[in-house]
Parts: sequence; C-alpha cells; structure tokens
Amino acid sequence: MVYDMSLIVDEVSSIARLKGEKQDYMDILQTSGEDPLFLNLDWLMAWWSAFGDDRKPMILRVTEDGQPVGYAPLAVYDNGRYWAKVTFMGSGPSDRCGFIAKDGRVDIHDAIWNYLKERDDWDVIELRDMRQGGPTERSARKAFPNCEMATEVAPFIRLAGDFDDYISSLSRSMRSTVGRGWRRLQEHGAIFKDMRTAEGVNEAVQWLKELHNQRWQSSSCLSLPGMSKFIGEVTKRMIGHGIVFHAILINETPQAIAMGLEDKERYLYYMTGFGPEYEKYSPGNVLLSNIIKECHQQGRTEVDMLRGSETYKYRFRAVDRPHIHIRAVNRGLVRRTQYSLREAPLV
Repeated sequence: MVYDMSLIVDEVSSIARLKGEKQDYMDILQTSGEDPLFLNLDWLMAWWSAFGDDRKPMILRVTEDGQPVGYAPLAVYDNGRYWAKVTFMGSGPSDRCGFIAKDGRVDIHDAIWNYLKERDDWDVIELRDMRQGGPTERSARKAFPNCEMATEVAPFIRLAGDFDDYISSLSRSMRSTVGRGWRRLQEHGAIFKDMRTAEGVNEAVQWLKELHNQRWQSSSCLSLPGMSKFIGEVTKRMIGHGIVFHAILINETPQAIAMGLEDKERYLYYMTGFGPEYEKYSPGNVLLSNIIKECHQQGRTEVDMLRGSETYKYRFRAVDRPHIHIRAVNRGLVRRTQYSLREAPLV
C-alpha cells in the first residue's frame, strides 16, 4: 500500500525475517526519537521467545525508494475469543514502547497508522507505555483522537554536578539511611560490585531470581508465566549491549542486586532483589545510592526509575515522566457494541 507517493507499508512475514533486517532496524532506531534499549531488536526477540506462543506477529515495515525507513513491531492476541487485540511487541516487560521511524519522521508514522486503520483483521488496539511527547505517542493520539486513554508515571533522577552535591540535596533522614546503612554493611565486609561480562551476568541472573523471589515471595513478577524465561533470554542476548547488574556482596554472598540497562547517557533501574539477613541496614537503598554514585562518575545524566510511583523513588529526588496508554476499537457497529462488554476500563 502506498502513502505520500514514495512511502510503502508492507508486513514482514516472520520474526526470523525481521532478524535478517537487524542492521536496517537498528540504524533507524538510533534516529527514531524512541527508546534505544527497550526497542532494541535483541530485547524484542527475547520477548517473543518468552511470550510469543499465543500471539501472531504483525510487524509493519515502511520503505522509501526501496529502503527501509520505519518499523512497527506489533503482535496480535486473540486467546480464542474471536476478539483480536493488537499490542506492541514487548508490551508488559518493556517499560517504554513505540514505533521507529527514520529521524522521527511524522509522515512515516502517519503511513503506519493509515495502513492499520484500513485493515479489518483486528478488533481493538491497545498500546501501552508510550513516552508522552514522543513521536509514537503524538502520532497515535492524532490517529485515534477519540481513543480511551490512561496515564502512568515513570519517575527519573536528573544527574548534574557531582555525587556529593547530589547526596547533600537529599533529606537528612535519607542521607542518614544510606550513609549509616553502607557503613554498617561495610563493617560486615560488604563490597559493591558491577557485572557486565558473560560470566558475571550469568551468575547475577541466578542471584536475581533467588533474591527477588525471597523479597516478593508469592507476588514476585518472576513467577508470572514467561517472565523468568524472558530475563534469562534477554540477559544472554544483550551482554555487552546494555545489560548490567550491580550487587552488594558479603562474604561473596549477594545481599542486594539490581538488573539494569545502560547507554551512554542513562541508567535504567529495571529489577531488584534483597536478602532478609541485613534488612535493617536498608541494603536496597544503599545499593541504589552506589549505582547513582557510579552513574555520576561515568558522566551519565539520568537514572530512570521506570514505571511506578513507589515512595522510595521520590526519596532519591526522582521526578515524574508520564507514560501514555491508549486503546481504540476498529470500525464497525458490532465492534463498538462488543467493546464495553469485552474490555475493562483502561488503567
């Protein structure tokens, strides 16, 4: 299908074929204005490996003069209910989703939306975790002006100056918590360690699973179907390309661990786990303060705390960044009638 004369939208037939276009995809991602970590193709491939069994890919590609200039990584889920829902590939484990277009071009986004709206093989589209003000969010709301919409916050910490200035900006009680806690942990022989190599990451994944399950027990997100497999897959695929773990160890035993993602400018605080033995010393807060210190030393400008408004994030002086979710029903009276019966309010 042709839009704006030179833009052509078609569908990539399989995940394997998309993998064969990895270089084109990654080149476009770098100029897209969307998140280069959560939309990294290795991340999405790991997601598909863990969650793709009950979904069909709907991967749209935009070409101009025969060259790829945009991709829309989507998936279709119907659960046998005769109600086909289109979502982002990566939805759920990914804290930031979207389409990618060369240089963030609006006409490429518009071509994708026009193509989707002309298709009759889906009933509802639900797109979660778009960065407010990003190219995908702006174009999605333009394409579906009457969509249902919800907002969620993803706090982040701005880094400027040096770490001592940052610590001084925290409340007195928070300075005491991290300062005294770290001193007490060090009295027990604690060290702060980062892990980025294959050997270190593989070991850290096991520590994460053990400590996360200890911390959250029955509510652990790693107990959700596919999530443990996803963590194993994505860490293997992204070693050397953004995956990092940090831990506090005592006698070579982890007491707190964090899985993160990083690029030149940012660190993303993705998943954590803490042991109960030294809980009174706040090992989670101590670990995060050491990560923030490392980010200052490495010249990063942001620590992204990702989705959720947990109180501890604001004690570290995080400020909110909105995420937008939208849901829209395809054309047709029957679909509009069924929509309210089949879909709970968007949150």
